[in-house]
Amino acid sequence: MRICQVMAGDEEGGLETHFADLANGLAVRGDSVTVIAHARYRDRFAPSITFLELDLTRGRRNPWLRRRLRRLIDSADPDVVHAHAGKAAALVAAVAPRCRTVGTVHGQKKDLSAYRRFDAVIGVSRGVIERLEHPAKTVVYNGVHAAPAPTTRSALREMFGTSADGPVTLAVGRLVPVKAYDRLIDLWQDCPGHLLIAGDGPERARLQALARGKPVILTGFRSDVRSLMGGADLMVFASHREGLSYALAEALIARLPVVSTRVAGAEELLPKSHLADIGELGHAIVRCLHDLDAARTRMGDAFDWAADTLTVERMLRSTRAVYAGENEGTA
Repeated sequence: MRICQVMAGDEEGGLETHFADLANGLAVRGDSVTVIAHARYRDRFAPSITFLELDLTRGRRNPWLRRRLRRLIDSADPDVVHAHAGKAAALVAAVAPRCRTVGTVHGQKKDLSAYRRFDAVIGVSRGVIERLEHPAKTVVYNGVHAAPAPTTRSALREMFGTSADGPVTLAVGRLVPVKAYDRLIDLWQDCPGHLLIAGDGPERARLQALARGKPVILTGFRSDVRSLMGGADLMVFASHREGLSYALAEALIARLPVVSTRVAGAEELLPKSHLADIGELGHAIVRCLHDLDAARTRMGDAFDWAADTLTVERMLRSTRAVYAGENEGTA
C-alpha cells in the first residue's frame, strides 16, 4: 500500500511520537510511506521513507500552502492520505486528494467539521470523537514500545536529591497551560513526598517560581523519562483536557499507578477511584501514596489491558485495517 502521512506543527509531544512510530512501523511492514512534515522531523524516519519537507505552521487558508500540499500529495501518488490532528486535517480536507483519506483526532477539539470530509476517522480515545457524527469512525489507542530498563527507587532519589524513603510522584508533559501544572504545584503543600515534573515549554519560568520553597522539582526535558517511571511511586495528571497522553500509556505499560483529572483517555482507562475533579485531586493522590500496594491492586486490570492493547504492533494493525476499510464504524 502507498501511504502518505501528513502532520502540521513544529513542536515536541505525543502527536510527534505517534506520527514517527506509525510511519516507521508501516515502512518496516513493507508499505511505501511518504511523510509530509516540517524539516525539523526529517531525521526521525527510516531511510526507506520518502520525506517531503513542508512548513505547515503557516495559516491553513494560505493558498500557496494548499497548492504546495496538493502537489506533494500528488507526487506521492498514494492509495491513502492520513492527516494527523486538526490543522493537517483541515488542509488535507481543503485540497481533496484523489484517493482514500483518513484523519486522526489526537485531542479534544470544539470544531471537528473538517473530519466529516474524510472517508474514515480515527480517534486516539473514545472521548475525542464522541461528538463527531461520522459513519466510519474508529478508536485506535496509541501504542508504545516495550519499557526500557527501569531506574531503581534508590537511584531515582539519589539522582534528584530527595528523601531516601519518601514517596516520589511523577508528572510528564510539555509545560503549557492546558496541563495545569500550576494547580498541581499548589497541591504539594499537602501531598507527601516530592513531585518531579519532567518536561519543558513556555511556562517553565513561571512554574519554577511557583515551585520555589516546595518539594517540587522541575527536571526539564528528560530523554530517560520512561526509565524514571520505574523508580517513581505514582504518576499524576492535572490536565484541563487530553486526547490520550503518551505518558499515561507509558505509565500503564510500566505498571506505575496513575491519578488523573477526568479527561479523555484517563476516563476510559483508569479505575473510577483514580479519577478526580481538580478540587479533589489532592485527596486522590494522598490516598494512593498512603497505600501504594492497594493502589497497584486497583490498577491491576488496567495494567493487564495496557500490556495487551497499548502496543505499537497493535496500533499498526488497527490503523492499517482502517486504511483498507476493514475496521470502521466501531467507535
